[in-house]
Amino acid sequence: MNKNMPRTPFSTPLSGSARETEIRLRNIFSGPKRRPPVLFLALVFAVCLLCGNLVSCRQRPKEPTIVMETQYYDSYANYLEIPMLALPAGEENEAVEAINAGLAQLGEQYDFVKTNLGVSSRCTLYPSATDRYINLVFFEDDSCYGNDGYVRSWVYDKKEGTQVTEEAAFALAGTTREELFSALEETIANDPEDPRRLYPDTPDPINLQGFRVKADGKPVFYLTAMVNGRELESGGYLDEYDCLYMWDKGEFSRYSCMKFWGDGQYPLVPAEETVQLDPPLWNQWYFSGGEPEGGFVDKSLLEPAYTYIPGEDPYGGNFYTTLLNCYAAYEEEWNIFYADYAQETEEDGDLRVGPAVCLGEVPWGEDAYALVYDVYYTFYHNTLYANSVWGFDWDVNREMLILRRSTQDGSFTGLLGRADYNYRMDDMTAEELIEQITAG
Repeated sequence: MNKNMPRTPFSTPLSGSARETEIRLRNIFSGPKRRPPVLFLALVFAVCLLCGNLVSCRQRPKEPTIVMETQYYDSYANYLEIPMLALPAGEENEAVEAINAGLAQLGEQYDFVKTNLGVSSRCTLYPSATDRYINLVFFEDDSCYGNDGYVRSWVYDKKEGTQVTEEAAFALAGTTREELFSALEETIANDPEDPRRLYPDTPDPINLQGFRVKADGKPVFYLTAMVNGRELESGGYLDEYDCLYMWDKGEFSRYSCMKFWGDGQYPLVPAEETVQLDPPLWNQWYFSGGEPEGGFVDKSLLEPAYTYIPGEDPYGGNFYTTLLNCYAAYEEEWNIFYADYAQETEEDGDLRVGPAVCLGEVPWGEDAYALVYDVYYTFYHNTLYANSVWGFDWDVNREMLILRRSTQDGSFTGLLGRADYNYRMDDMTAEELIEQITAG
């Protein structure tokens, strides 16, 4: 048997000298003594720098622009402004699509504003933009006693190409929903001019309406709080109210509709922070006493575009005008006259008709139908209680009205009767309501 190890190119012979063997082993493990590959190292270093720049300078998503889908202003003080976000041709973004879907739904919800007759709903936009954020704040002021108005908002992060969530806004503010709500409740309770408490019978008396993010990266929150009523030192009673509050850097301020309608009018978002669009938005001309480009739509010149269909609710056309005429028939009893919705002060006898729901109709003779409506309205007058005058106040009322309309063209031809609402009416059919009310 051959006991000699075969030689291979991958082996090195070891001599019998221990010193020589040690030197050889050291050379094997220390590697060859060569100059470092300078050009190769420089190339690797350059590639690393390029990769770092690609990561740190990731291309920002294409920025959307604000375009107006709807701009409408009429002589009855109905305003509607619905925007959309537009991306460059060929660009897509899920966040932009989601925001536009929400705005489209908002447009459908408030489309009725363009057909309002005799009522006033201001549904307006406050767009603002910073280097990083696009804010769309939608404000509804329905000129109704009982609230300061309501807010809806959408915030787009231009750097990330995403919609800013409420959770992200709270993180930017360094607070939580619970802390924010608790701080607002404490602010209301300790108000030096009008200390109140939250309405006790409301499960959620405080609600977050929306927010926007300013140039400093800090959000402004919009909240509503239902506050309880209280006795007035001067006499009378201050009713419960849905108050609108703004939180900015830890401080609360109220956006009061009373101040809004009076001499202290101011925009919801400061003018210097608001995007200026063309044609100009409501907030660009209203506070300077101007008018919309092209003027207001004159509703008094419009013919009702309505075709009568038996059984259909004629919610539009001349409905609200007719409804107000019906209330005018109570003049001897209530000393009523219509509210001029452009006026800045309330007067005794002012009336505002709110939601009206058609409950059904039945034939009324050969050429007419009788319709029953469940109507909410507010009436401004001197409140009497126990033979004492409490002072001027808005009374919120609900009643059933029976109107007659023609079978020929659906036009309203008179008031058949009315009755104050009571809970027993919930179980009655339209025919039963009409029979009971007209018989009385």
